[in-house]
Amino acid sequence: MAVTGPPGPVMDQDEVDRALARLGAEHKAVEDSLLALQDHAGRRLLEGAELTGTTAERWATTERTIALLWTYFDVYTDALRAAREVRARHRWPGPGELAELTERLRGESVAVPGPADPGAVDPGAADPGAADPGAADPGAVGAGAVGAGAALEGSAVGVSAAAGAGAAESDVAGSGGAGSGGAGSGVPGNGGAGNGVAGPGAPVEPPPSGERFTLDRLVARINELYARSLDVVVSADAVWSALPARIDLLAAELHRTRSLARSVGVRPGEHPAGDDLEAITRELAALRAQVVSDPLAFWRPAPRSSAPGGGRPDTDRYDRAARALEDVRREIEAVLQVRQDSESRLLRLRDLLSRADRTLAEARTARTEVLAKIAASEVPVVSGPPTALHERLAAAAEYRRHAQWHRLSPLLDALEQEAEEELLRARESLTAVTAPLAVRAELRGRLDAYRARMARYGLADDPVLAERYDAARRLLWSAPCDLRAAEQAVLRYQRAAGEVLTAGGQG
Repeated sequence: MAVTGPPGPVMDQDEVDRALARLGAEHKAVEDSLLALQDHAGRRLLEGAELTGTTAERWATTERTIALLWTYFDVYTDALRAAREVRARHRWPGPGELAELTERLRGESVAVPGPADPGAVDPGAADPGAADPGAADPGAVGAGAVGAGAALEGSAVGVSAAAGAGAAESDVAGSGGAGSGGAGSGVPGNGGAGNGVAGPGAPVEPPPSGERFTLDRLVARINELYARSLDVVVSADAVWSALPARIDLLAAELHRTRSLARSVGVRPGEHPAGDDLEAITRELAALRAQVVSDPLAFWRPAPRSSAPGGGRPDTDRYDRAARALEDVRREIEAVLQVRQDSESRLLRLRDLLSRADRTLAEARTARTEVLAKIAASEVPVVSGPPTALHERLAAAAEYRRHAQWHRLSPLLDALEQEAEEELLRARESLTAVTAPLAVRAELRGRLDAYRARMARYGLADDPVLAERYDAARRLLWSAPCDLRAAEQAVLRYQRAAGEVLTAGGQG
């Protein structure tokens, strides 16, 4: 540990073996994650779709980022293989080999060529000064391998630095080419040529060009770019998995509703519900086309979420279309219900109007009687039969005869309310017309009741009472009856009866 170099104290053999085991585990995690991303259904769909808008822009950037990820992985593979080859020279490496391994494992010995297109990754991704989570503690670097905590298709992307460390440590001596998984992964690699990694046994030279990394910083950069790429893929896949299927189900419901609408005569240009169905049809077609070509326009990232794919599909437009279709469907079902019960409703309407007519006829007869029997009384005029309602009822019957259910439905609703109101008005008119007769009957009843009371006390034949009774009775039972005079006569008899009872001690 006495020899030092730019990366810090020279690592001993145990430190080297542990670092190689950890980096090997991280290499495996990186490879598995990239292969899973390469095989992800969302990535394949994005690759084959005709994209527009936000999705087209972000996928173009993501494609370049994924290509860069494989470049970084190949560089990482070659650097790890070179370090393993140095370690495999001797069972007990000497000071020179330990210094070289320290430089390879902890130093900025890895040169990565920058992308030909500066826009291949996000601007912040190419910042060589990006924070290195493990830079302060070289012995702990790499504990957060690719996708630590992230998941792809249900499997954890990252691995712990300790995962598999024991097995890898026991295999270090014979690990000459075990880390070069990128070469046999089926994904094009750099083959180690021109990647800035020193060959086995050669001194580590500063890279002539490109960005220089430690292996741990390279893994951190891969993590960052991988998370961005995965976010695009998972978000698009989530929208495609959720919305098109729901739109198709809603479109099937729309088709059934349109068929039902046609069966009851609801058509565009003839009924508002028909126009609404046409508008919903256009909206669903446009919505599906946009969801398929630009899924990321329908993605709502979750606030304060850093996990790839954190968020949910934006279903606002779908929800509005679904609510509009539900409203139209209820309206169509109401029209359909009219077809089923229109006959009974028409019969009930005829009955209501017939009762209103009879009540008005009775009111007119009663008015004639009141005018003849009651003097000095204001009797309201009784209206004629509801001709307009009868005409509209005839129109409703015609609509039913010609199966024009969409026209019959609102007309029946209006007629039912107006017929009820007409019957109520007829009854109120009869009550108002017969009010004077009711007053006369009430006065007659009061007069007879008081006379019966006086008879119980044997006072009915009192001369004063008999005189006042006869006067009131003549007014109440004569035609035309003067109600005001008759009421005063009844009150006089009532007062006289009270006085007689008091005088006789009967009160």
